[in-house]
Amino acid sequence: MSEFKIKRAIISVYDKSNIGNLAQALARKGVQIFSTGGTYRALQTAGIAVEKIEDLTGFPEILDGRVKTLHPAVFAGLLADATDESHRADLARVKVEPFQLVVVNLYPFSETYHSGNKSFEEIIEMIDIGGPSMLRAASKNFKNVVILSDPGQYDEFLQRLDQDELTLEYRQKLAAAVFLKTMTYDSEISNFLTGAGAEKMPEVIVQAFHKQQTLRYGENPDQSAALYAPLNNPNWQPFQQLQGKEISFNNYVDCLAAYKCYATFKTERAAVVIVKHTNPCGFAIGDTTLEAYRRAVQTDPVSYFGGIVGVNREIDANLAEEFTKSFLECIIAPSYSNQALEILSKRKNLRLLMPNAEALHYDLDLRSYGQGLLVQEIQAAEDDESQWKIVTESQPDPSLMPTVRMAWHVVKHLKSNAIVFCDANGTVGIGAGQTSRVDSVKIAIRKAGEAGLSIKNTVMASDAYFPFRDSVDIAAEQEVIGFIQPGGSIRDQESITACNERKLFMIFTGKRVFKH
Repeated sequence: MSEFKIKRAIISVYDKSNIGNLAQALARKGVQIFSTGGTYRALQTAGIAVEKIEDLTGFPEILDGRVKTLHPAVFAGLLADATDESHRADLARVKVEPFQLVVVNLYPFSETYHSGNKSFEEIIEMIDIGGPSMLRAASKNFKNVVILSDPGQYDEFLQRLDQDELTLEYRQKLAAAVFLKTMTYDSEISNFLTGAGAEKMPEVIVQAFHKQQTLRYGENPDQSAALYAPLNNPNWQPFQQLQGKEISFNNYVDCLAAYKCYATFKTERAAVVIVKHTNPCGFAIGDTTLEAYRRAVQTDPVSYFGGIVGVNREIDANLAEEFTKSFLECIIAPSYSNQALEILSKRKNLRLLMPNAEALHYDLDLRSYGQGLLVQEIQAAEDDESQWKIVTESQPDPSLMPTVRMAWHVVKHLKSNAIVFCDANGTVGIGAGQTSRVDSVKIAIRKAGEAGLSIKNTVMASDAYFPFRDSVDIAAEQEVIGFIQPGGSIRDQESITACNERKLFMIFTGKRVFKH
């Protein structure tokens, strides 16, 4: 049982969630409550005994509330160490009494800043001064003060208050939470004032995260793992899970890959991608999701087993029935019909997810590098086709351009020397992850043959330039009709010549989409 007792409290909050219940519990304990502005009015309206800060300080709120708690009578009461004789003597000399509780949450700067519809002046007004100052002062003095900086802390506090368990360890935990909060708060303000959000590579990156979920393990069973959420967005969730086992580390990585592949593909038709180990192993479009899924499976009917499926439309009963015929890890889709949910409920371990587009958006790719970071921009999903150049004598028929675009889109989402063969309906052969580009070509052709599909009359996409003409020659022997690639090799002309010899087209995008 703790000997810590609360006699005096300051309550000054922007977010007034459950503040009435908290204040009533304090009042029942005989706690003297001081407050400011809107919080004072809210507590007074609720019939709770409360005193104005300005009656304590003898100084009125001024400058539209910018100055109200910034006063020695407040901060001496927050910073005084009750165990220090000289501190007690100082308080007696200046006739100030100590506080044992501070309840403060901050102006919503981040929400205002990121809303996109506020003026510079409106955002500036959301920079809290008194709130962080009181929180930091009280947190420095956590041996003598309890600090509540978030409404989510109220329930535990009230339980501990009733049980006299306001321990030093608990007070220290609350203080630590404050400094994390103010660090994040200040970093957001700094980003706003410096225009860091507009910088491609900011001079300083400050981000704070809290553990949202402990995962069973990482990539392998001997690696611990967890999912972390931004500290300034504690409700952040990349996916809403409707059913199934806990999402694993590998699942999270693959699910993001699947979502980015189908969500950034522009089509009015149903689109389905199947991902395995972050690489698409099948992509297709169709008039129905079932048609698209079956076509995507055809690309690699072996690798899709245990894969991640992303769909750009609602999952209906027909597709749900098809899912039950195979072992799949996760399904990602914007929605599910009630019939589909009922059918899939029989597969209790199958994870059904709906993506949170806002949570999955990011501008910078951050990768740990020893004790540092490697940082790069996220490559834009959209292409400027005005920069594409047909470099061969043969021109692609306009009717082929949707197929060309699809092949180019899918190859963007594959890793290392990626090759994709596409027809009008989807992928036919995929090769990736090789140290040699020509090996990826051979693998894609072989896998297409094993799946009973033909490379003939397909378009081939490459994520980077052809260093030699051998890839073109091998694909041409399979009777492809054209190529799309970035270009940029010193031997580009060799590949162009190889196409001209066979009356095939080749498009240079001028944009490499290689992923290491």
